[in-house]
Amino acid sequence: MALDKAFCREATNLLDSAMIKIDHCLSQLSDEQIWWRPSEDANSIGNLLVHISGNLRQWGVIPISGASDQRDRQREFDLRGEMERDELIALVKKAVADAKSQFSRLDEESLLSETEIQGFKVTLLGAITHTTSHFVGHVQQIILLTRLQLGNKYRFQWSPDADRRNVPI
Repeated sequence: MALDKAFCREATNLLDSAMIKIDHCLSQLSDEQIWWRPSEDANSIGNLLVHISGNLRQWGVIPISGASDQRDRQREFDLRGEMERDELIALVKKAVADAKSQFSRLDEESLLSETEIQGFKVTLLGAITHTTSHFVGHVQQIILLTRLQLGNKYRFQWSPDADRRNVPI
């Protein structure tokens, strides 16, 4: 397999693995818990889901598709429970599906092409690296916020004793 296709496949795998973790956390939480903030100046899981969807679109979809950037980044953090669980899940899944679709179109030449995002001049390779690591980083925050709320009632998705077949890391 060519390096460009392997890179895009790995970026897609990271998003798929992160979605499994998101679904796992949300399956354990009420709508109220999804919008819970540990403090007024902290983000809720709901805010993080809207934020990672916006970031993934801005860095992983729009530069490849050429679509217009309509992101309102501040709104992602200002929301306070306006979206229900199913709407949040659909938003994130749509952003992931759109990014994966765009990634599948890329070849070596396009990965090395430059674009400007949020005032930063980057290659598409750099944009995809940025947005997938950003996405995964915030998923770790979602896991932490879930664990903070559930304590010892939190159900782990995977443990070292679990069957390792067909389980993404």
